[in-house]
Amino acid sequence: MVVVRASLLLLLVSVVAPAWAQTASRADMIRTEFRIFDGGTEVTAETRLRIRPTGTMEPGRILEGPTLSVELPAGIYDVQAVHQKQERVINVKWAERLVIMEYPDEGGRHLEVINFATGYGALQLRWREGRAPDPAGVAITVARAGESRAQPTRVLQGLGYALLVLPEGTYDVRITRAGNPPTELTGIEVPADRTRMKLIE
Repeated sequence: MVVVRASLLLLLVSVVAPAWAQTASRADMIRTEFRIFDGGTEVTAETRLRIRPTGTMEPGRILEGPTLSVELPAGIYDVQAVHQKQERVINVKWAERLVIMEYPDEGGRHLEVINFATGYGALQLRWREGRAPDPAGVAITVARAGESRAQPTRVLQGLGYALLVLPEGTYDVRITRAGNPPTELTGIEVPADRTRMKLIE
């Protein structure tokens, strides 16, 4: 009986949301997506996250793949990312003081990119019409600011956006869509360990 009660108690603790999630109303919750990388390789499906408000010692909320998406109250969070394969831990990283809030240009969905490799950031491109164009009809090239030669860059797709994972630095981005003049973004800073978002007119 003691064993059964202990098991039930552990189950209740694991399924009850933390206090900071219970006090927020549905309207205050922000749909937050996490994508996890090791350099330029996405490892979201192999990563477990622990999310807790910055400055607290709460156990936090656990998220596991293959996709990592959750509704959170607006606030500042610390996130522990654990990359594992076949129950073996490959890498662990804390992403600290991530600001989760409702930005008017994000279409109701907030994105945070965490990279296990040092010195990488991310650039999220969103379009005003609310969804990214068909990848077959758009070309995106990236060069270091002031350089004419484009560097090889993989363009990843998400729900309503395109994503570039890049070494930290300042970049010029050229976006060409069929039937439209090219869009030039110059001097875009991509800071390490942060996700930069640009809205494309």
